[in-house]
Amino acid sequence: MENTELTPEKSFDLINQVISNARNRIEENGFIYAFWGLLSTATALGQFFLLKNGYFNINYYPYFIMPLGAIYTGFYFYKKKGGEQNQIGKIIGISWSAIVLNVFILSFLLAGTMKENLIPILLVLLGIGTIISGGATKTRLILFSGIILNLAGLLCFNVTWIYQSLLLGITCAIAILVPGIILMAGQKNKQNV
Repeated sequence: MENTELTPEKSFDLINQVISNARNRIEENGFIYAFWGLLSTATALGQFFLLKNGYFNINYYPYFIMPLGAIYTGFYFYKKKGGEQNQIGKIIGISWSAIVLNVFILSFLLAGTMKENLIPILLVLLGIGTIISGGATKTRLILFSGIILNLAGLLCFNVTWIYQSLLLGITCAIAILVPGIILMAGQKNKQNV
């Protein structure tokens, strides 16, 4: 094994390569952003529709498809797993695992306790995860999406409960679905070049 000296330039190049690899993995996964953006938008707007039409007892039913989305995502990444993931990718993965676990616990086990604070807290958590992903990979689109999610979550604390799901649906469409579509289109353009 050769022992080479790591110069500041080589260190900087290595760090940039790690960040670039993690960014490429996020851009390749634009489909997952679009998938979750569509699923989150549909479920939130479904809840809003039920609330506006007086179905208060079953307004949360659309969210029961979210665990199926999580299972699909697990299979998607299991099948797609190719090559080793760098440290930044691992940190992003662990961060999202923790956030998703907390979202499911808050949504399905503590929803009665959370009451009208549930959707704002979920938006803030999604914003934090998205900011971590965008910041760690220096992907401005994802970083700004996270900021939008976070600000919407903070705003949502001041929105009447019945309209919180509408805000959630609109925010997920703008900050998750649209960036996912943009990332997919960008990745398709890279493949065609």
